[in-house]
Amino acid sequence: MRLPILLVTFLLTLLYVTPSFATTIVGPDGKVAQPYQTWANQSAVPTPPGTVTVDLAPCPGGSAEVAGCAYAAQREIYLGPEGRYKDRFLHELGHVYDATVMTGPLRTRFETITRRPLTMAWATSASANPPSEQFAEAYSMCARHRTLREMAYGMYAYSPTPALHQRVCSVIRQAAA
Repeated sequence: MRLPILLVTFLLTLLYVTPSFATTIVGPDGKVAQPYQTWANQSAVPTPPGTVTVDLAPCPGGSAEVAGCAYAAQREIYLGPEGRYKDRFLHELGHVYDATVMTGPLRTRFETITRRPLTMAWATSASANPPSEQFAEAYSMCARHRTLREMAYGMYAYSPTPALHQRVCSVIRQAAA
């Protein structure tokens, strides 16, 4: 009787083990960038493999009001003064994760469980709250919170219930499997 309980406990622990630290966060000089590396290491969901560069500067060609942006294909994140917080950094890292790890079917699953209209383009103007921005916001929440006790309110009209949070985080984890 004791062995099944130990086995179940072990299997449940595996579900909640922090993912390996696949991402190296560096500054433009190539040196590890803190506290961003620590924040990536502490993520409760997988991070994108490889190196991501964080530049503590406004988004090139962007509006002064934009706190941060990601050039996901180039694995670059820009953070202006208002974007140098854990939640904003992880939001931008979510864009890199989306571009490097997510698949079309998993994006569709994200849209389905968040009840997004499948007719909207994945990435479009941020002011339209596109699925790509909601995904990045979901990634940030999943990276910071294994569970939610109540509905959370995020940017881009993303406000998950605890149950929705669990389903979305599961999709993010599946992408790395």
